[in-house]
Amino acid sequence: MSKAAVSKDVSRYFEVIPDLAAFMDADGLALEFPLTISQLAKAALTTVHTVRNYVLENLVLCPEHSAGGFGLYDQCALNRLRFIRAARAAGLLILDIKPLLYAINEGDQQACKAAMRELQSKIDERQAYLQALDSQLSELRQLA
Repeated sequence: MSKAAVSKDVSRYFEVIPDLAAFMDADGLALEFPLTISQLAKAALTTVHTVRNYVLENLVLCPEHSAGGFGLYDQCALNRLRFIRAARAAGLLILDIKPLLYAINEGDQQACKAAMRELQSKIDERQAYLQALDSQLSELRQLA
């Protein structure tokens, strides 16, 4: 199988992530910040329940509150939520990305670098897995 055919086969795996392009390409310019939790969820194409869970786990930060005590979210919160959604869509677990987001929260450059190395290792593992699947699919096609 040619390299172009393998690339096409690998790209098929990412077609099952229907909203990846939509939420990663959105620039937030049409939004008026700060956002309410429902506006934030809508902008990231997720649910309010998911956002609340990420806020409770300190993965998405809520920098300010309204006079009534409701959370108000900035562009940084939206970017974080989109990052989490993209990482999850790519097959990473919340446990995989938590160390990086916590290190960013703390401003710890060394921990950020270590977390990025660990994430890169996880990504490399998943790429190797996809390549193995592609190889198996190629062998099955040759048998057919």
